[in-house]
Amino acid sequence: MKNIKNIVVATDFSVTARHAYVYAKKLAKALSAALTVVHVKENLMIASDVVILVSVEEDSQITSNIEQLISEEKDGDNELQEINIKILNGEPVKVLTELSKNNDTDLIVIGTTGLSDVLTKIFGSTSLKVSNKAHCPVILVPRDVKWHALEQIMFASNYDSMTSEFVQHITDFVVGLNSNIHFVNVKNFDPLFEAKQKEIDWNKLTANDSALQYEKHTIYGNDTVEQLKNYCEEKNIDLMVFVSKHRDFWENLMHKSITERIALFTTIPIMVMHVDDKQ
Repeated sequence: MKNIKNIVVATDFSVTARHAYVYAKKLAKALSAALTVVHVKENLMIASDVVILVSVEEDSQITSNIEQLISEEKDGDNELQEINIKILNGEPVKVLTELSKNNDTDLIVIGTTGLSDVLTKIFGSTSLKVSNKAHCPVILVPRDVKWHALEQIMFASNYDSMTSEFVQHITDFVVGLNSNIHFVNVKNFDPLFEAKQKEIDWNKLTANDSALQYEKHTIYGNDTVEQLKNYCEEKNIDLMVFVSKHRDFWENLMHKSITERIALFTTIPIMVMHVDDKQ
């Protein structure tokens, strides 16, 4: 992972999105990074007795709404010097995925539920789709989560993605926050489809940073989600980090029950990284 200097936070002006904004702002402050608030405008057709085209707000009104959000969530003297605003048009997943390819987008922060009124469930699935397709790391901020210092970070991975390269990526992120890292090796949760894994050489993986403070743990068995949840509670984990190939992690870890089982993590933000992310 390259140094995070530019963070994008998506907003739809829901309560959940507001919490994600505050979280992103605090993280940007901790990393000395710039912050851009992005709103994606989308025309939606609603099926009923008649077809209704939902009107789209003018850019000036959206900008005003974002400025109001920024003003209402000011944190006294501990405020970012500059917060940028960007309004984009199109389907949210496609727009945010394209935005993730930009060199000036190092990290996307998005709420896991939200989107006003009857579209709440849509935004929940949107955030998961963005985390699967984005070409930069994505942090999913669960509803009602509030920022506090990231003292304990869990990096969960299978053998294939527990490489020295990615250990270095997450190490760079952790060192920037002065956090303690927990390396969790996920093994054989589905033996019918997962080949026998080799043992990880931890000394080799962490050789590039002898000062790194870390703990290591291996999780076996079929109910990986529940075991990860228990580990997070036991170790007071503040952020979970997962690495996999695009569209692979959620499919493997949670099978077809993505939206249901993600509820197990409603109190802990999740960062999703991909082995083929831009570097």
